[in-house]
Amino acid sequence: MNNSSESANTQSPRHKLWRFAALTGCISAAFAAAIVLREPSVSKAVVAPIILNGEQTLALIPSVAVTSASGKALEKAQGKVREKTGDASRWVDLGDALAQNLRETSDEKFYDHAETAYQYALKLQPTAIDALTGMAWVHGGRHNFSQSREWANRALAIDADNAAALGILGDAALELGDYDAAYEHYQKMMDLKPDLSSWSRGAHLLHMTGETSAAISLMEKAIKAGGPFAENTAWCRAKLAMMLFSQGALLPAAQALERPLKAGSKNIHVLLAAGRVAAAREDFATAEQHYRAVIANAPNHDALVALGDICAAKGDNEGAEVYYAQVEALEAAQNARSGHSHIAMAKFFADHDRKPIEALRMAEPQKLTRNVSEADTLAWVYFKNGDQTRAIEAIKRALSQKTQEPEIHYHAGMIAAKFGDRASAQKHLQQALNLNPRFNLLQAPLAVKALEELGGINAPATARLVKEGAAQ
Repeated sequence: MNNSSESANTQSPRHKLWRFAALTGCISAAFAAAIVLREPSVSKAVVAPIILNGEQTLALIPSVAVTSASGKALEKAQGKVREKTGDASRWVDLGDALAQNLRETSDEKFYDHAETAYQYALKLQPTAIDALTGMAWVHGGRHNFSQSREWANRALAIDADNAAALGILGDAALELGDYDAAYEHYQKMMDLKPDLSSWSRGAHLLHMTGETSAAISLMEKAIKAGGPFAENTAWCRAKLAMMLFSQGALLPAAQALERPLKAGSKNIHVLLAAGRVAAAREDFATAEQHYRAVIANAPNHDALVALGDICAAKGDNEGAEVYYAQVEALEAAQNARSGHSHIAMAKFFADHDRKPIEALRMAEPQKLTRNVSEADTLAWVYFKNGDQTRAIEAIKRALSQKTQEPEIHYHAGMIAAKFGDRASAQKHLQQALNLNPRFNLLQAPLAVKALEELGGINAPATARLVKEGAAQ
């Protein structure tokens, strides 16, 4: 990075981060620890009651099957705490081990257990900075961003250069759609600690703000840097694969996943990405194998939807309905617990023309969102409910960052077509299919059909490209 104060004052945070992505080859990797972007939690916090002693608190945290490096690390951390329950640093290590298991499994009970560990560490040592950032991470994972930022700022009050706290502030800003603030926090984090954790964050932000080529370069740098657990690097490979997928580069996307798959990775992000790439290439048997591996231990929304879509694509509507029913059952089970985000379910309903009013109820709490992905889903739900005015307003927000995701442009094209804006409809539908003509098993063919009906200039060629894309 340029150390000149004049340069720092004249360059926007976005420009600096883009330059950082271009110059990462000149920066050596420091020790790497991944604190990755999280999915929303579905459960309330379980805070260790202050009346419990260390042994009683530890008993609240169950052991896990030791089948991975993270499982072994958790077992070791539990043993260390058991040896000396009055050591705050050991409780922090336990919280970190629980957090690592969540990253690999997406089992949200680990949020509760990690919070229990961090809270007990803070009982022993209120200024334990790693416990403070751990609490910030827990609340961020649950999408309690005001509390997440509060905990992160408490850590920064003790150490203004705490990279982990800056990263968590960036995560909150990104999820809330404050992309300029996210750039600022991530830039500071990368300046302080250039490693897998900071580079992968920066890469994700660059992709979400339309700089996918730079994002791919930065994510590749994160992968080369590596992390303390192989699964952290595997997560980066999954995200890289999806960036490549968004550009229609199916073969490179598959190649990005080869190493963790050959190593037998059970990381659900890797398996979901591999399933999506295989399905796009019409290798349905392999895709189904990956998705079933995801749900082998617990139901998963994305895997169940994908399995249903594969059935539908093959003309097995009854089989598809079996999976879709499981998706709704999973949502009902999660809905009984607090803190659950419904935005993915709203998109499922809209994609599959099911329960439009229920989809609207689920999406409307995000009606003011600046997050491009949430705004895209909101626009799609409004469109399926016939609310064209609100659909147009929401899709403008979804397009505001120039994110190179085919589905956003597909939705924009369908909304424009309904509104009668033929030129915009052709433009966005063509852009969606140019990015990746096989972006979605069920929606991509609808995009081709709509473009043909609009008389899209390249519609016939695009239709052929869709058919040939599976051969990649």
